[in-house]
Formats: sequence, C-alpha cells, structure tokens
Amino acid sequence: MNNVSLVSHDICSGCGACASICPKACVSMVADGEGFAFPLVDSQKCIECGACLKRCPVANKETSGNNPLESMILQDKDEKSLMESTSGGAFACIARHILKRGGAVFGAAYDDSLNVSHIAVTDIADLPKLQGSKYVSSDLKDSYKRVKAYLKDGRRVLFSGTPCQIAGLKSFLGEDSDMLLTVDLVCHGVPSQKLFQKYIRWLGEKKGFPIKSFCFRSKKFYGWSLGGEYFDGKKSYAINPDCDPYYAAFLRGETFRKSCYSCKFANMNREGDFTVGDFWGFYNAKGTVSFASQKGMSLLLVNSSKGLETLKQLENEANAVPMDLDVTCSGNWNLYHPSVFKPIRDEIYANIDQPFDELQKKYLHHEEKFMYYVRRLRRKLLPQKIRNALNRLRH
Repeated sequence: MNNVSLVSHDICSGCGACASICPKACVSMVADGEGFAFPLVDSQKCIECGACLKRCPVANKETSGNNPLESMILQDKDEKSLMESTSGGAFACIARHILKRGGAVFGAAYDDSLNVSHIAVTDIADLPKLQGSKYVSSDLKDSYKRVKAYLKDGRRVLFSGTPCQIAGLKSFLGEDSDMLLTVDLVCHGVPSQKLFQKYIRWLGEKKGFPIKSFCFRSKKFYGWSLGGEYFDGKKSYAINPDCDPYYAAFLRGETFRKSCYSCKFANMNREGDFTVGDFWGFYNAKGTVSFASQKGMSLLLVNSSKGLETLKQLENEANAVPMDLDVTCSGNWNLYHPSVFKPIRDEIYANIDQPFDELQKKYLHHEEKFMYYVRRLRRKLLPQKIRNALNRLRH
C-alpha cells in the first residue's frame, strides 16, 4: 500500500490535500462517526502512485513555515469593518488590499444551514461573510484547486485558515507564488460540524425558533470579548460563553479533533505569510497604544518577505504599532504548544448520537446563569484577598 490510508486518524488534520492532489480522483473526504472528515481511498481506482502520501503535510516530518520577522498590534481604521471583526480586523485589512487589486479571498463562511465551508469572495461587499471566528471545522471542498486556477489566470489570492489548512494548500501547490498570500489563525482546535449542527438544532428547539444566523464573537452585547450572538430573523440574542454548553466545552478544549491535541503547527514556525489572533496582552502594553482597546485589537505576526512587502501597503487601512514578540503573543499559548487533551473528549464523541440535551447534561458542563451572575457580583463586591480565602476554603 502506497497511499494516504497509511496515515493514522490520530494525526490526520483533515486538510484534504490528498484528495485534491490525486490524479485519479480516488481519494474522497468522508466524515466519520464523530463528524470529522478523513480521506477514503477507492482501492479499485488507486494506482499506488503515492502522490497523496508524498503531499500529506502531517505525514512528512518537516514543516515549511517561518519564524516571525516582525510582530505588532493592529486595528482596522474602517469602523464598520472593525465592529464586524472578531478582534482588531487584521484579516479584513489584508483582504481589502487584495480585493482592491482584483484578487480573490478565501475563508470560512456559514451557508444558509449554518454549515461552515471555505468560499472565495471577489467583492468587498461580500467580505463580512469571511469575517468573525467560526469555532467549528471548515469544509475546504475544492478550495485548493480553485486557488490554483486563480493563480494560473494571474489573479492575486489571499487564503485564510488554520495552520494545517495553510500547510495543506502549500503541499498541494508544491511551489510558492508571488501572487499568493496566506493568513493563518492562532488556532486552539476545531470541534466537528456534526456536534455544532446538533447544538444549533437543540438551541433552536430550546428557544422555540430556528436559528437564522450565528456569531461566536459579537461586539454588540459584550464589546471585544468572548461573547457571541444568534439571530432568529428579527431579533438578536446574546451568547454568554460560560453559560453555553457548546461554547464552554470549546473554551475548555474538550471537543477538538484528535489531531489538534498533537498539532505539529502549534508553534512559532508559522505556515502563513501572516498570523492573526486576539491581542490579549493589551494590559502589558498600556501607554504604548493610542487607539481604543475596547473595540478590539489584533496581534499580527509577519512571517515572510511577502508579508513585509504587503504590510508596507496597509498604512491607509490600519493603525499598527510594532511590539515585542513576547508581549504581542502573551495570552495566546497555542502559539507555543497544542491544546491539552481532556479525557472527557472521547466520552463526548462516543455519545455524540445521543440527543444533544442528554449530551450537554452529561458531558458539556456549563454554568447556570444565576450562579454566573452570583459569581460576578461576588467578584465585584469582595476584595481579592477575601475571594482568595473563600476559594481556599472551597478546595
């Protein structure tokens, strides 16, 4: 056997480079019982050429990334775009730069059923579809082949995704192009679409209306924070991450793909020309930043000469302040190592076919709203020393 079937499911990231590179189209990405996509090889059609195995980014030990050349914090000058972005709008600034030059931008978007997949946009009016964090695995479909076609036609392309998705694209293409820019995300890990869809249906049934749109990181209710919102077609409702079963389990790292816990890309050797994420170190940067932190700030790592050249052309799009790498990356520990495996993860996915209400009661533990507000009130009223003493008594 000389194909991608040799790659263990424990390390496969589901990037799909193998399916895209196969000359006989005998590799397809198929969801397993947990809802994660894995390559399935049609042994009757396979010619054992080994192309899929040679291009698999996780089967090959060496990564193709670079250490950051520059690090900074950034905020979009476009107020509307900033408020539609998860943090400071770094991705949107780079994307507008490409779109204004007739290029195409690839990123994760919801469809009408709230499935998440990669799409391409060529109009700035469609850019909001790609903005905002989607804490769920994205179906890449034929994105790699479409990127190659755009490049062949001489079009500029910006491709955004998780580091493993960027690595998959680079492996598929086999060579770099001056017309291609890539943006990787500070990634914690991804839950499956199957789990997310069960959650969305449960949420709609619980609230008594279908969920028309969903946003993990909305600034409407909580400002720049982890809070989100969902929409019934007429009214939007806040999502408190501490009180939401899907979101709380995500933040605890309990629902990720198996490979996320041993991810070879969770380090400073970055796959993208840029790395973007939340700048959680803003408390360490007081006095050095003039723009408003409550509206969101992005960390931006520039990892290639192409990235440096593009950065020079973003002056009209963004406010940017160079920052020491340690300060820029503080609070983002997935830039240094993968998320820690939690044994409850396997229990959750072993029981994923149960009704979501049963699943969330047994495994997706979250705080009830009443106790959440009690805890917040205690934090506000009691001095830190007394809170510490109470915590010691509890434990």
